[in-house]
Amino acid sequence: MGENKHINELDAFAKKYVKEIEQEKPSADFTASLMKNILEESKSKVFKTKALISKKGWAIISIFVLAVILIPFKTSEKSLINSLEFNFSFLDKIQIPNFLPAINLSNTVFYAIFFFGLMIVAQVVFLKNHFNKKFH
Repeated sequence: MGENKHINELDAFAKKYVKEIEQEKPSADFTASLMKNILEESKSKVFKTKALISKKGWAIISIFVLAVILIPFKTSEKSLINSLEFNFSFLDKIQIPNFLPAINLSNTVFYAIFFFGLMIVAQVVFLKNHFNKKFH
């Protein structure tokens, strides 16, 4: 009961002072000026995206890759693809339990998975650094 009396007193007090406050009336062009300010703010804060690697960069990368693959070495007539040999003999020394004996992966598939994973890690690190620099 005592709490309700206290609430009623606070309510009467608030009503008395709210009635005494004069109401402010906005100017005639309030909405127009508010919308103009919002439009100006939104124009200045527009986030424009741009590619990490430009078209010129992709052209340079593709030319470099094609040159490495197709241009033969002076000492031999083989291109880089034919002369590159990767030695992954150290992988035989790693003892991994064979959980799935029915699945046999060729060396090519294993290398593809390995390099794909390596590229994903490299991209995550690169993109993380890029966005950290951009936003900080």
